[in-house]
Amino acid sequence: MKYTSSFIVSALRETWYSLDGYCSELTPEKWEQASDCPGWSVKDVLAHIIGTERQLLGEPAPALAEESLGEHVKNEIGRSNEAWVDSMRAKNGADVLTIFESTINARLDVLDAMGEEEFDADSWLPVGKGSYRDFMAIRVMDCFVHEQDIRISTGGSFLAHERSGRIALDQLLAGLPYVVGKKVNPPEGTTVRVDVISRSDTIASVRIRVQDGRAAVVKETDAIDDAVLRCTFEAYLFAAAGRLVAPGYLEDGSVTFEGDTQLALQVYENLGFVI
Repeated sequence: MKYTSSFIVSALRETWYSLDGYCSELTPEKWEQASDCPGWSVKDVLAHIIGTERQLLGEPAPALAEESLGEHVKNEIGRSNEAWVDSMRAKNGADVLTIFESTINARLDVLDAMGEEEFDADSWLPVGKGSYRDFMAIRVMDCFVHEQDIRISTGGSFLAHERSGRIALDQLLAGLPYVVGKKVNPPEGTTVRVDVISRSDTIASVRIRVQDGRAAVVKETDAIDDAVLRCTFEAYLFAAAGRLVAPGYLEDGSVTFEGDTQLALQVYENLGFVI
C-alpha cells in the first residue's frame, strides 16, 4: 500500500507523542526494567529509537567497545543499534526522554518539509531496495512496536493507534507469504487464512495458498481453508515482531485455531520475521 507522506508523518507524530506522554510518567525503577527486546531495558528501547532517528539526521554512530557487545547482537545492524543504546546507558530515564523529545522534534521538522517526490526517492531498506516512503513506513512500524514493548514491559496496556497501528499491521501482514511458504512450508495446495481481530470485528483477513511451489496471497472468498489462525492485533504484532510470548496469548483466548489446528499453531509460532 502506498501511503501519502503526510499520513506517514502524522503516524510517526501519533506514536512518538504518545510514547513521550507515557514515558514521562515512568518511575526510575520502570526505566531500568527489562523489556522483551533481548539485552535491553525499557530505557534502552527508547535510546534505540533515538539512535535511528539521529542517524537519519546525519549524525554518525558513536564508537562501541567490543566488550559492550552482548549475545543479543547478531549482525551489523544490531551492532549499529547497540552503539547508540550503549552511548546512553549511563544516563537516567528522564535525561534520555529529554533527548528523545529534541530528536523527534528535529526529525518532524525535516519530514514536514519534505514533499511526495522526496518520499519517492530511492532508499536502502532492511530487505533490499525501495523508496524513502517504503523506508519510513518501516520506521512507523518499528516505532509503533517499540512503543508497545515499553507499554507492556512496564505494566501498561496495548494501544492500537489509528494511523501508526494501521501502517504497522500492513507491514507485518506483508510477511505472511514468507512465513507460510518458507518457515512453515506446508504441502502444495495448502490454504491458510489469518484473521486479525478486535473484540467485535475482523480488522484484517489474509489468505495464503501454496501453489506451484510458492506461497502467495489469494483473493478468493469462497475457498476452503485448511487452517485458520485468528488472533488479536496485540497477539499478532508481538509474535510477528519476534516477541513471542505465546503461552499467555494462547491461554487467555487471544489466539484461536480452526481446521488443521497443528498447522495453524505452526504458523503462529513462526510469525516472527522482523529483523
